[in-house]
Amino acid sequence: MSDSLSSSLQPKDVRMDDYLLKKTFLEHLNYIYYGKRHLIDFFVEVKDIATLSVLKHAIEEAIDDNESQIKQMDDIYTAIKEAPSKTNTLGIKALTLEAYLAAIKAGKTPLERDVFILFYLQQIEGIEVTYFKVLKNLAKAIGYSNSFLDQPFDTAVENKILFESIYQEYIS
Repeated sequence: MSDSLSSSLQPKDVRMDDYLLKKTFLEHLNYIYYGKRHLIDFFVEVKDIATLSVLKHAIEEAIDDNESQIKQMDDIYTAIKEAPSKTNTLGIKALTLEAYLAAIKAGKTPLERDVFILFYLQQIEGIEVTYFKVLKNLAKAIGYSNSFLDQPFDTAVENKILFESIYQEYIS
């Protein structure tokens, strides 16, 4: 297909076959699965940096939620007769590294560190919400039940709201 022809196509003009949809679904599922495994380690580290008990508690809840979401995704892999496949999670790793460095940067007060941690936790949860929404849409397009993604999606939304509300308390 020439560049001029492909650049004039609209999304409605393109049909993805089931194989490509399934492949894309699995790639996204693998990314969020291994991203969550990385996030657990990150959350443990920033929990130690955080100073306020409400933030430490929220991070502990996020650790528990991520462990639960990983188990739910294990069930998804079983349901679709696939296994997790290690994938590149550089985007989430770069964001968590940036968050870690911003939080421990010399000269920051404990309150500033907490605010930075909360800022990045909100970004991370926003990414998770987006990934689960994309997975739900792909699952529906493939013909999978997308209800198995409801709980991980809802948990990501709840965590994002939790971190936003704590952040609002700090800056108001």
